[in-house]
Amino acid sequence: MRIPLTVLLVLTCIHSFKILVYIPKFAISHINFMGKIADTLVEAGNDVTALISEMDASLPDGTKKAKILRVSPADGANHMNTHFMEEGAAPVDIFAVDLYTYSGLIENAHHNSVSFCRQCRKLLTAPGLIEQLRNEKYDALITEDFDNCGVGLSHLISPRALIPVCSTMFFDPHEFGIYESLITESSALADGRFHSNLLSRMNSIYLRFATWAFYSTQEAPLDRLFNELFPGTPSISSLLSNAAVAFSNTDPLTDFARPIISKMIPIGGISVAQPKSLDKYWNNILSLRPQTVLVSFGSIAKSVFLTPTRKAALFKAFSSFPHTTFIWKYEDNTDEFARLNASTAPNVVLAEWMPQLDILADPRLSMFVSHAGMASCHEITHFGVPALLIPIFGDQVHNAAALAHIGVARVFSKLDMVNWEAIRVEIDDLLSHPRQEYQKKLQLKLIDAALRIRDQLAARPMSPAERLVKNVEFAARFGPSKSLRPLNLELSTIEFYGIDIAVIVVGSMGGFVFVLRERQSIVVKLIRFSKSSTSV
Repeated sequence: MRIPLTVLLVLTCIHSFKILVYIPKFAISHINFMGKIADTLVEAGNDVTALISEMDASLPDGTKKAKILRVSPADGANHMNTHFMEEGAAPVDIFAVDLYTYSGLIENAHHNSVSFCRQCRKLLTAPGLIEQLRNEKYDALITEDFDNCGVGLSHLISPRALIPVCSTMFFDPHEFGIYESLITESSALADGRFHSNLLSRMNSIYLRFATWAFYSTQEAPLDRLFNELFPGTPSISSLLSNAAVAFSNTDPLTDFARPIISKMIPIGGISVAQPKSLDKYWNNILSLRPQTVLVSFGSIAKSVFLTPTRKAALFKAFSSFPHTTFIWKYEDNTDEFARLNASTAPNVVLAEWMPQLDILADPRLSMFVSHAGMASCHEITHFGVPALLIPIFGDQVHNAAALAHIGVARVFSKLDMVNWEAIRVEIDDLLSHPRQEYQKKLQLKLIDAALRIRDQLAARPMSPAERLVKNVEFAARFGPSKSLRPLNLELSTIEFYGIDIAVIVVGSMGGFVFVLRERQSIVVKLIRFSKSSTSV
């Protein structure tokens, strides 16, 4: 029986929701994740508009299927990515700087907030834009939970549901009512492991407060901006706590276990596309030698920014494996290192661009040397590729520790990248045909874990796309549910931790001890007085 076309159109209209997706363009991985969310919802039959805030207009839009509404870049909106360059100076070597010190985190948060506030002001003051968005009467607003301009925007345009999205793990779960032990820190800036010795536990406590300071420094200027332009706007934290649902780019199978609440939904891996067959050039490259290693440090920590010492160390380590091809993502094949140094090793192939996903899916690939960006980590686990991870900044230290925890990767410190022998040892341990028995056991264990995780992800009861669509459409239909908001969000810090009760209990016990000792003192004095009276 054929269903008339008009009936199909009516059914589509009935089940279609009007959704606004806020995409700030400041980092490719964030853009791609938000764009994939928009495209997935379009494919499900929804009316999706992408509000693209052009912080860096040179970056792609991320979405290919949603309708697009643009906000042009504000002056200095890309400050967070350019502040390290002054008067033509070379970029800071972020491969060598410890970005997890308190001062480093606060400085980073400050630069982020400068960019976010400049671009957010441009959006909020664009003639007629807020009124236009308000008149659209969106069922849901999906927004990045890092640049929180979209969170504040939700108060101004009143969608039925606010849906924050974290393009890594949940940046600050406290805003959703989740409070964890100070020792097992699970923020995006900590490695998430359990720490048993005293110094590491002290470091976990430090990271907890440093993380809080980071997000406070980043959010406070946005709160002030909204109240300057729209007095009475609730705080970012308050708006987030009332979100209908929230998504993170994580998967329970590839991360540390942690407490969550029902509206915190992982959709990690949704942006992993179907791989395509390699073209003739790349197919030939992977056939050159028995083993092939892919090397990439992402789109921000570019290999071309490495100091000559670190470039030389990596190159020397790679060239010491003549029977292994190293495909190294190097962003300028015309610079001095590419022309004079790298060209001397036939097994090192420099590429300004490569089809990373398609290469990772090829069974001829032996290993991946990566910065542990979230997108790369999902590709590693999705295709079952053993990895050597060198986290550089941000959430990468957590991502690397999580994959090491489940046994699919080894972690190498970026501070040791000057030591070519140390790099060589790590690669030698993980490559096939190891010479030592311990290397063979290590490699087999790593490969088995990688393949097991790959198979588990393929057999998940519900795909990330299904979880996204079902929960977004549910939230768009019903809005936030009171039952999904933890009651502890109504408590002050003193009430939540029972500090007032502790003060009363300790005070009462102290008072009891004091009274007891005073009574004891009085009794002793009476006894002494009685004895002295008797002797007289």
